[in-house]
Amino acid sequence: MAEKQEHTTNLLGAAIVSKAHPRIELRGQLDELNARIILLQTQAREVGQNSLEADLEELREKVRDLMACEVRDMPCGELCLWGLSEEEIHQRSHHPERYYGLGHILPHADMGRWAAELNLLRTLVRKVELCACRAFASSDEVDGVTRPDFIKVLNRLSSALYILTYKYLSEGYDRVIQFGRKA
Repeated sequence: MAEKQEHTTNLLGAAIVSKAHPRIELRGQLDELNARIILLQTQAREVGQNSLEADLEELREKVRDLMACEVRDMPCGELCLWGLSEEEIHQRSHHPERYYGLGHILPHADMGRWAAELNLLRTLVRKVELCACRAFASSDEVDGVTRPDFIKVLNRLSSALYILTYKYLSEGYDRVIQFGRKA
């Protein structure tokens, strides 16, 4: 058995790998996402945005659960947030005009601080998702990854942050993406 050195760490059980291993990188990305959520929670608390702080706490708990699934190499359950199932999150993110009366958001400074911060968290989730795709890459051409459950949860987390952004848009925000037209 190899002895743990400063440039190595435990992956699963007694397995020792380089700290540059894709799954260790994934853990670091999840850790950063969790830290960013906490930072935004503290900012929301400072100005009395209790609803946002609570919404973020539910999200943070899901990120914590996802990290536990990765470290323990356990399957991920279905993602449910704010009383919405995975399918409801998926539908709302793909058809926001049906649920929020506004098409797909065009990120802009006019969206306001909280929506902009949530959009940033959404982009961080996308980075984690890409990292997870590399960490769980498979030679299987059909599935492509060894942990599709993990990738799906991350995909839905991104969608969840996208729909949460609608809740915190500045009043009157009307900038939307016009598909098929030049900007």
